[in-house]
Amino acid sequence: MLSNNDILKKIRVALSLRTEEVIHILSLVDFHITKGALGDLYRHEDHPNYQEAGDQILRRFLDGLVIYKRGQQEAKSGETVIDLRSSAAQPNLPKPTPKPANQQSSKGKLQYQPKSQGSKKPAAKTGTFNPNFKKPK
Repeated sequence: MLSNNDILKKIRVALSLRTEEVIHILSLVDFHITKGALGDLYRHEDHPNYQEAGDQILRRFLDGLVIYKRGQQEAKSGETVIDLRSSAAQPNLPKPTPKPANQQSSKGKLQYQPKSQGSKKPAAKTGTFNPNFKKPK
């Protein structure tokens, strides 16, 4: 029976992935591993620095490989997308159509519409220091 380490090795060889690419694939699903720790997974079982790959590493690698090869999945309206980087699933609601703030003229340029000055608060007096100032409670 193949171990998780053997599966990682075989996928890496089959897809001609370099170590940097494997690290990038794992980072796509927010699983960060160093180059040395990844090298320990590829070592022979008899080597003193050999580390056994757990199910979590293999699962995250496969999830990241899907994103790496296919791209991030965008769901249709009303479907629920499970983001592999987070634990909470959120429904994909339709995006509201933005309302234009300024209408465009026939030439394609934006028209300037100044804001009303009536609601503007008076500017505070700045630049003076009052040593006897006490903070209101």
